[in-house]
Amino acid sequence: MKAICTQNVLSASFGLTFLGAKTQSPKPILRNVKMEAQGNEIILYATDMESGIRTSFPCDQILEPGCVILPPKVGDVLRDSRAEMLTIESDGNKVVISGDGRFSFTTEDAEEFPGTPSFDETSYIVTKARYVKEAIKRTQFATEMENGRYALGGVLMDYRNGKLNFVSTDGRRMAVQEIEASVQGEFPEQKIAIATKNSLLQLDKLLNRPDDDIFIALLDNSFKVQTEGLFYYAALLEGRFPDWSMGINQLRDPKTIELPIENFDHCLRRASVCTDSTNPGIVMEIGDGKMQFWSVLGTDEADDLAFAIDYQDEPITLKLNGKFLGDFLKTLSTDTVVKMSFVDARSGVLFQTNDGYRYLVMPMHLDRKRPSAQGESDV
Repeated sequence: MKAICTQNVLSASFGLTFLGAKTQSPKPILRNVKMEAQGNEIILYATDMESGIRTSFPCDQILEPGCVILPPKVGDVLRDSRAEMLTIESDGNKVVISGDGRFSFTTEDAEEFPGTPSFDETSYIVTKARYVKEAIKRTQFATEMENGRYALGGVLMDYRNGKLNFVSTDGRRMAVQEIEASVQGEFPEQKIAIATKNSLLQLDKLLNRPDDDIFIALLDNSFKVQTEGLFYYAALLEGRFPDWSMGINQLRDPKTIELPIENFDHCLRRASVCTDSTNPGIVMEIGDGKMQFWSVLGTDEADDLAFAIDYQDEPITLKLNGKFLGDFLKTLSTDTVVKMSFVDARSGVLFQTNDGYRYLVMPMHLDRKRPSAQGESDV
């Protein structure tokens, strides 16, 4: 095999593909990237047997077609090279890279590398890469790996009614992002799959061209993704996911206010100073045209943190997990319009944006007095 490639294109493609290699695998060949040169195209592929990445790019200087296994050190050579063009050649025993220097590495038998799957489905979902990236960002943090229900460690992809929903929950909160999607071929009215958190985080790194169309096939044991020059697949989680549509729509006749997101974030961060992992609760008092925060950690107190809101109804007091609220706010820009819906201190609190994002947080037990409320009964 012998090919002459553009340095920056080859380096970028190798870097992306190497994300799929299993660097600590007991099977040494899985620590590498397979390179195939054929026709006028270079194909790179890596897998850990649970997931795999294949990238490709055009190359009109393939002098000898063939395959070669590229060891991890090749990545360092490609990345640090200052040559515009690099020559890669192999006799099956060694791979040689030359340009601004000459590097020779022992290589393994390409025939022993696992077979490369492909995106050959005729029925699949079509959406934009940026929508998928946003959905991953807004849901992956709400999974629960230590819950007895194994499926809660993943993110549900649920296609229904012409929308693709990404859903995660740990039993105490739920995040749902709905994105625009269409289908190609014959597709059922509803199709679901539970992806692992790690596979979606890996996919997020791969989708570096947000405006590209992306094809998603939800299969029985895996999901596949195809976009220009990139193919990705990953195994699914087994198990039963909760009925998320019932959970996210559980509030009946709620009160709804629009949050000034910067003020909400500011007060939350200040109140969080007096919380920790064992005492994460933050109390929000809503009434008299304002929202006030307070928290208590041992003898430390945070109070008098408030901002104005358009709410003149009967005052209500809620206690929520401050970390859960902080996780939600990290996914938003400061100009995001957020609506907050609530019923009482025992019901979940729902946060919604105008772009299909919903985040439900279950309340914590109210068992403290306000620091300044001397003589008043417990809230």
